Amino acid sequence: MQDQEVVKEDVIKQDVLADMTYASKILYLEGHNDINNGQISYRSGAEEIWIRKAFLGWEETTEDDYILIDRDGSRLQRDGIIPAEWPLHTEIYKRRQDVRCIIHSHPPYAMVFGATDLTLRPITHDAVPIMNTARFDLTTNTVTHPKIGTEVAEALGTCNTLLLKNHGIVSVGRTVPEAVCWALALENACKLQLLAESTGVPYSWTNDTEAKLKKKIIFGAAAVREYWAYWCRKADRHFGTGLRSRA
Repeated sequence: MQDQEVVKEDVIKQDVLADMTYASKILYLEGHNDINNGQISYRSGAEEIWIRKAFLGWEETTEDDYILIDRDGSRLQRDGIIPAEWPLHTEIYKRRQDVRCIIHSHPPYAMVFGATDLTLRPITHDAVPIMNTARFDLTTNTVTHPKIGTEVAEALGTCNTLLLKNHGIVSVGRTVPEAVCWALALENACKLQLLAESTGVPYSWTNDTEAKLKKKIIFGAAAVREYWAYWCRKADRHFGTGLRSRA
């Protein structure tokens, strides 16, 4: 019985690491790559967190590139450099029991949008699921101390997305596909609103009532699952990989 439980845990771990690896490659393909890249993490248990190791491009990530740490940032398994921004992840997990996956990245349009005082508007479908995006402006620096990580977690609150002023974004989800979906939606929403702003002419956006209906239809559980499947197929075509991945 004990051996069966160990095998089951190993299978779950490999599924999670496969999904995180797909997520990393998807983030690269969707423009979230920069010199600092960022991190993706997954809460495996109450005290254990898988986090992508530091100094690695999103596109070159493999299933061997994750380190298991505890909620205090101490190494539990595997070699590699633990990202300096681990407190951003651990402090959110401490506050949000519903969150299993966290993405922190530096997509260009969201970074520019986060440097402005613009209110995020649902100009297109992409903005609908992240209309309550929070903002963090205590510092523009990296989040390398638990105290600052706590401030980030408090700013995020119950939202699934956060703009870090002049820094990047945070997206969280109950699954890896959810966290990826919200991260990509936020970047695209910022991109399209900045484009609308650049025209210099008035523009419109979806009203609150219609936005709620769109969210249920366009970004429901089934839709997120299919979006994820498409992004995985896209990664397979680009990188020549064929790992089995599921929502």
